[in-house]
Amino acid sequence: MSSILIIDDTDKYWELCTRFMPEHELLPPARNYREAAESLAKHRGVDLVLLDVHFDIPEDDLLPEDKAELLAKGDRGRALERLRRAQGLHILDRLRRTHPDLPVIVMTSRDDLPLEADAERLNAEDYTYLLDDEYLDARSLRLQVEGILARRVRAPAPDEPFYWGESTRMLALRRRLGILARGRLPIILLGGTGTGKSLIAREFIHPRSQRTGPFVAVDLSTIPNDLMGAHLFGVIKGAYTGATASREGVLARAHGGTLFLDEIGNLSLELQKQLLVVLQDGRYTPVGSVDERIVDIKLVVATNENLATMVQTGRFREDLYMRLNPATAVVLPSLRERGDDFAALLDEFLARVGREPYNRDLVLQYASQRGLQPPAGGEAMPISITRSVPPRPDTKRLHFLLHPSSFKALRDFEWPGNFRQFEMFLSNLITLTLVELVDQAELVEPGDPSHAIRPDVIPILPRVVRDLLRPMEMPRAPAGEAAGADDGAGGLRMTFVVRPQESLNAVSCDLERQTMERLYENYGGDLGRMAEALLGDSAAGRKVQLRMNQLGIKLRKLKRRRGSP
Repeated sequence: MSSILIIDDTDKYWELCTRFMPEHELLPPARNYREAAESLAKHRGVDLVLLDVHFDIPEDDLLPEDKAELLAKGDRGRALERLRRAQGLHILDRLRRTHPDLPVIVMTSRDDLPLEADAERLNAEDYTYLLDDEYLDARSLRLQVEGILARRVRAPAPDEPFYWGESTRMLALRRRLGILARGRLPIILLGGTGTGKSLIAREFIHPRSQRTGPFVAVDLSTIPNDLMGAHLFGVIKGAYTGATASREGVLARAHGGTLFLDEIGNLSLELQKQLLVVLQDGRYTPVGSVDERIVDIKLVVATNENLATMVQTGRFREDLYMRLNPATAVVLPSLRERGDDFAALLDEFLARVGREPYNRDLVLQYASQRGLQPPAGGEAMPISITRSVPPRPDTKRLHFLLHPSSFKALRDFEWPGNFRQFEMFLSNLITLTLVELVDQAELVEPGDPSHAIRPDVIPILPRVVRDLLRPMEMPRAPAGEAAGADDGAGGLRMTFVVRPQESLNAVSCDLERQTMERLYENYGGDLGRMAEALLGDSAAGRKVQLRMNQLGIKLRKLKRRRGSP
């Protein structure tokens, strides 16, 4: 039985759920944010929130508590009506501060309340427009509720190569990919370098595709343009100079299985046309041949580029883009965007690099020297990372002790190479931490190393962390170039990096985040000058600071970057 809290100013939705979802525990409905907060504090095991948007409640119960600024502008009655029309979104905004991972379905039966953009911006798990038809509304709502609850119950297997974590967003992403893997349509994986696109294609999508053929991966950025056609479609002997033998292409090798094309944007327009024929008709022609071949593949493509922009500029065929199923494109988040999972990711990746042959041998040597009990058969010894000394010795596990300042440095680092860079860093960290302890055991542990006190705890020196991070830091923009040049009309001309995101709102927030960070750098951290540039009001620095907080920008981190105390 799952516990569901309904936040609504009437009993309409509570009665609907009571009638059609009796198997769940429905808490008494909360009429406003205050009652919702009290209910969540009292019932700590709430699994899901159903949240209405329009609240016809007294002024004192409306968010925000301080309405002076809102009511001072224009007609007071209209301002209060606007608050009531969107009160559910104000409640969701407040809930996200205290319960960031609590699943929330935003719902309304009003046609004049658009939900999509605001629901995505505030990280609602889902949203729905109800129809005032009890049966249809109950069926739609039940499908959403059961889907969300199922994702929370069915946690990822612990041995999956990609670490999904426990956040609602990542579990929803895993569920979505699992559904797409079983379908016949192509899948587009978006995300920065090192976010795990090829790993997910190979280890997650292909095993769930229910196909018996092989997994074949091709990085199109590594193949010369003049050889790409032969590599993909195969070539007949004598088709061109150097074609001394007939060779099958990756399409033939992937028949019955999954073909993963990384950096799909590198495909020429002519080869794009041929790939379109493969997707439409399941046929292709090898280079130099007149005979068509039949092929059946599950196609997964990945790119760092914005394919929609490439279509607009004529570098990518629109018909192929639509065939690639862009409506279901999946964006893999960067390491920086998974801050809530960072501690667990650190532990997961440390254990992973500890199983690499070289580091595994170092760990086993250290354990043997210190009288610990490594596993039999040369298996990797379990290791974990901690920020405090464990209370009791452990002879069967090693604990790498990370100073809180080092943990913060790792969590706040940009990680432009994402998980690939993160894994490489941790591998180096283990090596540099263990080598001297193993090679100079008698100097580090005078007397008999096997009698060392707490050998299960290995401190990681902050200096080692700092020395490994320093070469990977991205260079800062020269002074005067952070924000951009004067456009001659009282504004600033700036350039941005547009990254693929899961929604247009996420793209907008990313661009706004870049703007704030550059202005902060350009104006030396002066929030008043930023407010003057953005709002024409130097006294509005507090508004700028609050918006930066909402965007997840850490002012302390920006100060450190500038070298401020």
